[in-house]
Amino acid sequence: MSLDDDVSKKQEKIIQKARTSIGESDKIRNQTLQMMRDWIQKQPHLSTCPTTDAFLLNFARCCKYSTERIKRKIEIFMTMRTAIPEFFSGWDPYKPEVQSALQVGALLPLLEYDHLCRKVIYMRPGCFDPYINKPVVVEKSNFMIGEVMGLLDPTMFITGAVIIIDLEGYNLNHLNQRSLPMIKKYMRYTQEAVPLRPQNVHFIRVPASFSAVYNIIIGFTTEKIKKRFKVHGQDLSSLYKDIPRKILPSDIGGDGPSLSELAVYWKGKVEENQQFLARMERVTHADESKRPGSPKKSEELFGIEGSFRKLEID
Repeated sequence: MSLDDDVSKKQEKIIQKARTSIGESDKIRNQTLQMMRDWIQKQPHLSTCPTTDAFLLNFARCCKYSTERIKRKIEIFMTMRTAIPEFFSGWDPYKPEVQSALQVGALLPLLEYDHLCRKVIYMRPGCFDPYINKPVVVEKSNFMIGEVMGLLDPTMFITGAVIIIDLEGYNLNHLNQRSLPMIKKYMRYTQEAVPLRPQNVHFIRVPASFSAVYNIIIGFTTEKIKKRFKVHGQDLSSLYKDIPRKILPSDIGGDGPSLSELAVYWKGKVEENQQFLARMERVTHADESKRPGSPKKSEELFGIEGSFRKLEID
């Protein structure tokens, strides 16, 4: 049995077990999907929104079948993706700058689940030279990986996800190469638009400059998510209590595939799904010229006026 076949079998078991926790039945599922399609059809600015079962189910499951929450989530998802072209356009994995960004492996979903059947997503914001790989391109490649992850693994929209942020190698150059508007857009989108519920966020191998990074992140984080932050520092024994050591990368004392192996795996998956990514780039956006009322502008969505100077931190 291949690794992918083994993962698929585990996914199906997780979905069957977890459906009851979100109130999903065949009847509710079918009614909700039809409701969503009817609603989307009446939104002229969302005319390109995908209406496949797979796409709509992600939102229905994340929102636990709450009709109004689903509508709000789809609306902000489509609107924000239109307003952040630096993240959601140019989704060609074979562009040289995207290839380079994929190779660094800044976002690496693990291939196994934790003890609560949750997806574990490993993030490495300090694993690349920000003067060689532009952070905005790295984030774009991360979103491409996330899109493919959602296609291949629907379980996380039911059980949620656990995030590990490995700050090994992170320094003020990484921070200074990310503008505050970019950080704000990233944080707003990932917290409000993505149909995913982060259950815990673990910071590991934190550098001396972590307080500066942490203060900025906290400034753009909702109170609900703040309560789920855990800082482990350099001692990972506390992380092992929360996440099974057997699924963690070998680089941090786990028994799972190494970070370099995961990077190769996900780069390959993104390349295999080039056509899917091109389609998602085309269809997941709002046509502001057709929006009832006034078009939504980036300044309105993100409260960004003008530009920010580089951070100067002692």
